Amino acid sequence: MPRSIVDLSARSEVIRDEPFQIHFWACTPAEFRAYLGRPREFLRKLGIVVSRECRIETSLENHDWLEDEAPDFEGENDTVISNVGIGAGAHAVYRVISFARDEADTGRIRKSLLHGANRQQVEARGAAKEGRKKKPGKSAKGRAGKKDKEA
Repeated sequence: MPRSIVDLSARSEVIRDEPFQIHFWACTPAEFRAYLGRPREFLRKLGIVVSRECRIETSLENHDWLEDEAPDFEGENDTVISNVGIGAGAHAVYRVISFARDEADTGRIRKSLLHGANRQQVEARGAAKEGRKKKPGKSAKGRAGKKDKEA
């Protein structure tokens, strides 16, 4: 059974309100082969329901690397395939992007996050400035009063 199954719609209110779903899961090459053979059934076992009317498309980014590491999707090694699925809902397609890698790479890459894990989204531009105190004499009323005195 695949591991690290994450429903990003459950993790983010912003994504939850969108008319599509986003999921992540990691699996072994043998599990990935099972997914390729019966994707709808495989996804259903993860709790991801994709209707019969919705196409499923899959892209494996580094298929050649996987061929070298796990020929015929077999072999006992530390190869893991990370998958992100997006779509369904109001979309007529559920797209899965897969990337094969070594298990040792988990947590190794330093990422520059767009916002903290405790936030739902990037702060809107200018929102930080709106929360600051305004300097005296810079308000619309202050500018109008200054113009009146000069006239």
